[in-house]
Amino acid sequence: MKTAFVVCETAGQWIADVVAAVRATGLGAELVTQPLEPAEQARMAELVDGVVVVDDVRDAEALAAAIRERTASPAGVMTAAEGIIASVARAAELLGVARCPASVFTVTHNKFAVRQALAAAGLPGPRCALISSDAEAASVASAVGLPAIVKPVNGAASNLVRTVSTVDDLAAAYRLLAERLPLSEDARYHRLVGAIDPLKVFLVEGLLRGPEYAVDVLVRDGVAEPVAVVEKPLIDERKFELGMVCPPLELSEKDTERLFAAATAAALALGLDNTCAHLELIDDAELGATIVEVNAGRPAGGAQPVLLKLATGIDVIAEAVSLALGTPPPARGAGLPVPVGYLIFYAEGTGRLVRVEGTDEVADLPEVLEVVTIVRPGQLLTDDQEIYAVNVLAAGFADTEDLAALHAEAAKLIRFELEES
Repeated sequence: MKTAFVVCETAGQWIADVVAAVRATGLGAELVTQPLEPAEQARMAELVDGVVVVDDVRDAEALAAAIRERTASPAGVMTAAEGIIASVARAAELLGVARCPASVFTVTHNKFAVRQALAAAGLPGPRCALISSDAEAASVASAVGLPAIVKPVNGAASNLVRTVSTVDDLAAAYRLLAERLPLSEDARYHRLVGAIDPLKVFLVEGLLRGPEYAVDVLVRDGVAEPVAVVEKPLIDERKFELGMVCPPLELSEKDTERLFAAATAAALALGLDNTCAHLELIDDAELGATIVEVNAGRPAGGAQPVLLKLATGIDVIAEAVSLALGTPPPARGAGLPVPVGYLIFYAEGTGRLVRVEGTDEVADLPEVLEVVTIVRPGQLLTDDQEIYAVNVLAAGFADTEDLAALHAEAAKLIRFELEES
């Protein structure tokens, strides 16, 4: 039996789901990881047929060499870990099993490069610029316009995203990111993005105004297929997502097709093929459907794959695995006949998680279909990052107000215990 290799940087909920999808194709599955604590390695070993340990999973040559020691003919190499998608794709190239060029992922994990590529393809986007010191705040504000969004150039999960309305706000946001990012445990911020130092250079984009949506796109042999439109009607002041709905409660077929067209055009313009992407859009009053985020090489995060499967019958994780391996597409089922809601809950404060309580009580609420806890004890949680700690799938709500009321009710039940790190 041939073996596919699943690469991770840290433990994550997605690993078990990807391994299960690999095995469903009839292949064996081995995990490639950096050194783990003995207890963690033993737990991960229970999920797979073998564990390969390398010093640095971002070292594509070392990664390929370690896999080559296990087999001369791997079935494929894949990951759903945002920060290592490009290096894993490069290892796949070295092993002769690549499905999408690593260079494509190198571009898509640089938000400024994505903006440039989409603009070159004639697709709409906000004005944007890089800022490398607080002294540049006035000139960058003049180039981009205010209000604006400031974010890490290679960030994810709304980490340290800030909205600014004045030059002074922009300068202060620069100083905040320059202070906080070096403290992050996320390795992506401690490596150059091309010639950009993500600890010192940040992206500034003009603020878009309009409803926010997400579309997962599957690209197989040059044909891009959108899965569904997910609406984001509940977003807090930090721009953290609190609630989503699939399909949107009030969106015409014409507008759905318009969002689909924007998402698929962006995926193809970026050169994606035989892979998937999670794209986020704002339907701006002036620009129309505009891409604001591209997470290439992986499906949606958190429990969003569960949301999509409930709503559409499409298992985006199994689809992503088949694209990465070149195996036949998985069978698809039917979605529920009513909109499905997805509620997200975050820990307040910063510290390492001790325990989560109250999820059983949430599961007993009549509208709740499933509760998925993504975080694990010992994990560092921070107010700076949008970590989907507890995810609740629900149905039977009438409108956005009903969904918001359910979120408020569940929030009273869920309790996070943190200890200072």
